[in-house]
Amino acid sequence: MFRKIVLFGLFSAFLLFGILSVLSLSFSAIAPMAKWTHVAYYLTESGGTIGTFIGIVIACYFYTINEIGFKNKAFVFGKAFIGLALVIGTFAAINEKFTKPLLKLQRPSHVYMLNQLQSINLIDSLYTLSKAERIAYFDLKVKEQPTLFTQIDPEVLKHWVAEGGYSFPSGHTFNAFLLAMIFSFGLLHNTHSKKWQELFFLPFIWAIGIGISRVALGAHSLVDVSAGALLGVLIGGILLYIDFTRHLITHKKVN
Repeated sequence: MFRKIVLFGLFSAFLLFGILSVLSLSFSAIAPMAKWTHVAYYLTESGGTIGTFIGIVIACYFYTINEIGFKNKAFVFGKAFIGLALVIGTFAAINEKFTKPLLKLQRPSHVYMLNQLQSINLIDSLYTLSKAERIAYFDLKVKEQPTLFTQIDPEVLKHWVAEGGYSFPSGHTFNAFLLAMIFSFGLLHNTHSKKWQELFFLPFIWAIGIGISRVALGAHSLVDVSAGALLGVLIGGILLYIDFTRHLITHKKVN
């Protein structure tokens, strides 16, 4: 089952790459009040801080299904929740504090806004600023010249301004695929119901949706989300293979 999850995770990551390679989805979900814009935006939000928290809670519930008694269920839930929160939080921090600043790739949304402001020549100097300073810069420019951004949905524009960090790899996509690996493992190993086990692929469908939404909203490129997906599968597979980390979420052996 472990091998099955890893292979399906890799298949999902390459499927995401294939979809984004074939379909022209970059900046396709930025039009004001458009249905696709709303779908992409809420997909992205489901992979944000609150969405990830809810996903962890749901995953932890499935880890407790086979436990008998409230105390056992509460213990397994608490252990899994703390373990997952620490793992995802740690890797998210590493990505934001070390990986992205080291590689320093520009966000597509930043390039788009600077083009609208006719200030693309400032792109290199902009990335010498701190994340907070970049956010403040774009926030000021958007407020000073709102007519330049009327073709962009207000929520999407707020998202662009708030996303002041570097682009590579996509943190949302990384978190989504990492959580999908762990969630899928829980469905296969912690439930006796074949109906639940047959749905092990659903977390990966959600993760693919997150990756697509990041490109459609202009927050990331194909390369950003593909790398995030592969890293999520790789780290998820390692965490599930190692006894110590795997036992944070299940007592069963890998097979």
